[in-house]
Amino acid sequence: MSLLEALRSRRRIRTRDIWETAELDAAAIAVQTAFPGYEKTASLSLDQIISRLERGVESWDWADIKIGDVALAIRGVLSRQVRVSRRVSEFVQRELSATTNTVFLQAVCELYLEFWDRGASLTEGLARIIQNRGLHLPPNWKRCFAALPELLEPAAAPELLAQRMVSQNDAYQWLVANGIATPHSGQLMRFSQLAWLDALPDPRSAEQIQGVLYWMFPPGRPPLKGEPAARCIEKLLQPWQKTKPDSETQTTLLGSLIETYGDPRNQRAEFWALVSVQHRNVLIRWLAGQSMDALLSIITRSTANHMWPPRHAFWKGLYDRGLIDEAWIALSPAALADAGAMFQKTGDTIFTMTSKQVAKSRKDTCLLIMRIGRFTVVEGSHDYRLHVFLSGDPAAPEFYQDEYDAEKLTMAMGHHNTRIHDAYGQWMKWAEQRLLR
Repeated sequence: MSLLEALRSRRRIRTRDIWETAELDAAAIAVQTAFPGYEKTASLSLDQIISRLERGVESWDWADIKIGDVALAIRGVLSRQVRVSRRVSEFVQRELSATTNTVFLQAVCELYLEFWDRGASLTEGLARIIQNRGLHLPPNWKRCFAALPELLEPAAAPELLAQRMVSQNDAYQWLVANGIATPHSGQLMRFSQLAWLDALPDPRSAEQIQGVLYWMFPPGRPPLKGEPAARCIEKLLQPWQKTKPDSETQTTLLGSLIETYGDPRNQRAEFWALVSVQHRNVLIRWLAGQSMDALLSIITRSTANHMWPPRHAFWKGLYDRGLIDEAWIALSPAALADAGAMFQKTGDTIFTMTSKQVAKSRKDTCLLIMRIGRFTVVEGSHDYRLHVFLSGDPAAPEFYQDEYDAEKLTMAMGHHNTRIHDAYGQWMKWAEQRLLR
């Protein structure tokens, strides 16, 4: 049997059978899920498609124009990506007001979510088209708008949707299950996220915190980025501006945020600038304590120096009292190697959040640099003296540099802002009097 004969022998498909595309729709959503952010492309550029459409409208000859091309032209015209003649603009509007073509209506639904803008005529016009052509929408969008009718309330869609999102343990997966293939994309979802964050109580419990983290880090999808991610971080840190969470909560938040967005002290400044200073400072305070503990672990492994544990206990005591706002460590070359080995063993990124101490005459010295009120304090291992600088002093070290030279930070012996670590602990009283008065 020839191919032509085989095709002719197949059962004819009735028109309604073509409408039943549930399996095909599910496959399309699966592709979108697996490859988020990819856009449909055409063999022709958008300008070429518009040019052909201009000629087609003028001569009413559609021989070289495909349905997919018209759909892309609709996206370009309505989103104002291209400029077209009045004749083409009016053609697009007439076609959309009367069309039953699911390819065109698919484009309309995508545009509505992507370019939603409260009070905008485009938004209200697209909503009317979707509502008026509801019987002819692609099945995936029929199901979506049936499950989430709030989407088609152009004046209040984000707030109405957010009210339902609040009751979900995993709002991201709930939206996906109801037909929003990429909840991190488009203006309507962006405004819905903001309304959702406003409606959520301050996340203090593990369940509440996890709900926000589910949104930021959906399994199998890219993490949330940019300004939306910054707003989520502020929500997560809001409860802890004046109180301290339990260690498990702090570890969970630090691990999740630092691993994805970097150390706010010296990495990805372009992202962390989007997070408000007061919320960023919460993370910086937490990292200060972790850096201090990491330094104790590293020095213990690197030198087994008996001098450091009392110094650590003293400074960590001030930290626990909320008196140390920032802390950063600079390690000797040998200690850096030990920190790298500890990172490889534990996977704890705190062992990578360090600088290098490069003084040739003090090649074994490690430094702890702290901000305590209006002072910058430089503490060191071995026999390095304690140094206190006013934070505005040009000689005071800046925080989070790549390298520090311990010798260049050393004040003359007998200077009133430096003190040796005596065996009787008088240096601690001196430090408290100097720093806490």
